[in-house]
Amino acid sequence: MGEQPQEEILVAPEFTMLEFGDGYMALLQGGVKGEDNDGNKIVTFMIKPSEILRKRYNIKDSMLNKNWAMEFKVSEKDLIHMNPYDDANKKILYIKNFKHEETEISNIGWSLRKRLGEMEKRVVVLEGELIWMSEQLQLAKTNPTEFLTQATEIYEKMLPRMAEIFKGKKDKEES
Repeated sequence: MGEQPQEEILVAPEFTMLEFGDGYMALLQGGVKGEDNDGNKIVTFMIKPSEILRKRYNIKDSMLNKNWAMEFKVSEKDLIHMNPYDDANKKILYIKNFKHEETEISNIGWSLRKRLGEMEKRVVVLEGELIWMSEQLQLAKTNPTEFLTQATEIYEKMLPRMAEIFKGKKDKEES
């Protein structure tokens, strides 16, 4: 077998691009992660909008700094790193358009994002319940009398409501 000539496989890194959900692009010059006033995770980018993006969204020269770049804030959950392990061709997809409006891409996973949000809220509730249950277990271990006193008070408060529930079920069964 003859030897194959060696080929240069290394490629020089290109600039990172931000692609919007409607197909327009901007050059990314940097970004910083942070939180907004509501505690949501955001990323503040410095972008250099393409000429087509500038024309489409009427971006004026006065909106740009001396390097023809501008600040652009987005929610971190709306970003998709399309090829994070390829240093030569990094691209980030922002699933909304430049005006932060929904696009076809952002609508594709809407039901899944909604369910994920509901699940995240449920996790917070379950973690709170777990903390309360751990405290109750600790109380039962260290002070069983106090634990039983609290349990009795709760049971007495619930008893009238439980009677109403069982009465309602019995009435439904008889009908």
